[in-house]
Amino acid sequence: MELKTLISDMSQLEAELSGFEKQFGVKSGDFYQAITTGELDEFDALDEYRMAFVEWLALYKTWLSLDQKYRQLIARQPVALQIKSAVLA
Repeated sequence: MELKTLISDMSQLEAELSGFEKQFGVKSGDFYQAITTGELDEFDALDEYRMAFVEWLALYKTWLSLDQKYRQLIARQPVALQIKSAVLA
């Protein structure tokens, strides 16, 4: 995956995650930790929250996966070289 495409996809996901963060007043990382440890079980059992939580969780897991790919790409190619490639393109 090309770095520019990866960053574009991550930015789009971050915009979507921001909507959930504003709605529930919690950062996505904190939500992820709470839902995976069972802290939100009482809310997850309610239909009005279940679908939102499923979507938020899926978006965040996708973002985590893309973030991991980003870090792998950056580890292989220095940031300065990435910026130089983008400027010359």
